[in-house]
Amino acid sequence: MDTVDGGSDDQSGAHDMLPQTEGAHIVEEPKLGMVFKSEEDLLSYYKRYGQQCGFGIMTLRSHRFEDGSFRYVTLGCARGGKARNHTSNVARPRPTSKTDCKVRINVTLERGVFKVNSVDNSHNHGLSPKKSRFFRCNREVTESVKRVLDINDQAGIRMNKSFASLVQEAGGFENLPFNEKDLDARSRAAYKYFGDVVTFDTTYLTNRYGMSFAPFVGVNHHGQSILLGARLISSEDTETFTWLFQTWCNCMDGEAPKAIITDQDRAMKNAISLVFPNSRHRFCLWHILKKLPEKLGSHGAFKTGLKTGLLNCVYDSHIVEEFEGSWEVLIQKYKLQDNAWLKSLYAERTYWAPVFMKDVFWAGMSTTQRSESMNAFFDWYVHAKTNLKEFVDQFDNALRKKIENESAADFQSFNVTIPVVSPSPLEKTFQDIYTCNKFREVQKEVIGMLATLPTLHRKDGVIATYNVEDEVNVNDFIKEVTHTVYFNEAECEVKYSCALFEMRGILCRHVLGIMRLNKVRSVPEKYILDRWRKDIKRTYTLIRNSYDGVDERPEVSRYSRIIKKCNEVTTNASSCDEHTEDMLAKLDAMNLGYRTNKPPSKVNSPCSERKRQIAISQEKIHD
Repeated sequence: MDTVDGGSDDQSGAHDMLPQTEGAHIVEEPKLGMVFKSEEDLLSYYKRYGQQCGFGIMTLRSHRFEDGSFRYVTLGCARGGKARNHTSNVARPRPTSKTDCKVRINVTLERGVFKVNSVDNSHNHGLSPKKSRFFRCNREVTESVKRVLDINDQAGIRMNKSFASLVQEAGGFENLPFNEKDLDARSRAAYKYFGDVVTFDTTYLTNRYGMSFAPFVGVNHHGQSILLGARLISSEDTETFTWLFQTWCNCMDGEAPKAIITDQDRAMKNAISLVFPNSRHRFCLWHILKKLPEKLGSHGAFKTGLKTGLLNCVYDSHIVEEFEGSWEVLIQKYKLQDNAWLKSLYAERTYWAPVFMKDVFWAGMSTTQRSESMNAFFDWYVHAKTNLKEFVDQFDNALRKKIENESAADFQSFNVTIPVVSPSPLEKTFQDIYTCNKFREVQKEVIGMLATLPTLHRKDGVIATYNVEDEVNVNDFIKEVTHTVYFNEAECEVKYSCALFEMRGILCRHVLGIMRLNKVRSVPEKYILDRWRKDIKRTYTLIRNSYDGVDERPEVSRYSRIIKKCNEVTTNASSCDEHTEDMLAKLDAMNLGYRTNKPPSKVNSPCSERKRQIAISQEKIHD
């Protein structure tokens, strides 16, 4: 017969008590001797406690007598127990939330009440109170909600519309006990983390007033599209784009993106060269290549060699010299010397050909399909006939949903672990620190090592040159490709022809294979990007907005207090140059102190002076 883990028959030292609350919504921590009138009260209490602290709960063990009456139950953290991988696809293991967490309470039925006789409140993992609504135990659909969904379904209302109405009624996603499988300040703060690469596209929507929707889109730490700004513009000439880029850049504290992707628009190109002269500008290759049938389809050899030859030139050239040679051969072979479209493409080759992009970080974005995916997202909310008032409202609803998607991905990365597929310590490092989506990308390269064959070509001192043969699957056809990898044994540094890390921020299979060959056991810091880490607190999530206005995390409250006071001080200080310089100097000194964890000066502290005056007053009273 089962026994109660950690239980004891001698409870004489514990005082029976009902759980108390310290405030309107504060749930007391479990303690020995707590009693509950019913099983429902017990489950409700522990679920509320878990929701407050940021962990899911589950029944770990229970026992009932033959008549169904309760004997004992062990409730605990949902991350308790060990992971078991049941998938048959070893190359894509299922994520697991299990960490063998020991948090639990043991409860037995004694003299008609449910009594806590064993408690462990120490988790072996992080907690996330803000995202408690994502835990399975906190997601439920009430009978009233079910009736609403059923009625809407019978009326032909799509699920996403029904869900949106329930969100509105509940006052926000965070107030719903289930889920679905203010731009300016938040976008500015997010831009500091994800503004290195931006796509800009105006081809999506022109509304009933003849204005184009122009979103600035980046990619976050999960690889999701994130909106960094948007405008409705009435024309698409150089003057308008110049004004738009300048205005947006000013909103982003004058910081230009390091790289920007657009379609092949002359007015955009001119405006970017004026406003962002130091940004790397790239044309959308997808937009260019989709014009092939229109521009070259009438050529007799288009389907019998020309198209394939052009694509091979674009995608298979690993160095500039290869591209130049292949292009020349293509032009000569198919007598395309007078083709105006190809002439213009070649003149602007540094804006679109992949071989010219290998020295630039693109965060995994190679085309404006990021903007297109963002546009497709807005398709659920707006269309060409949407009026301006509706557009503003629906735009805000769409942003809320994007924030909810990011929160869900944060929750996933924070609470589950994707099992490794190899014994490599390098893979384990990325498992520990990267978000789930980005770790999946790393695993793809780890598995891809099986298709590579590295051989030492030559060695010059500490520099070893390897040729790495690789097999690439292209439309179910295996293509053999050879890459060159240079490995500096002294610095544990690599240079290689595929340049996946430079462009996407993920170490490629060729480099991982060479590191494995050289018995590298730890990933050099230079190859771990903060951009993909899950353990970094990004300040834009601390900004209050209409979506998560109920967020009561201490750091959010502190952040809001500081911002409020800073706005007040800034307004007063900006009245003259002397005050402005004085404030900036003091802020620099304060910031240096906080960064180095030095305690604030007690000499000039108003708070300390106030305490000193109070102490003096108290002394006088006693005297």
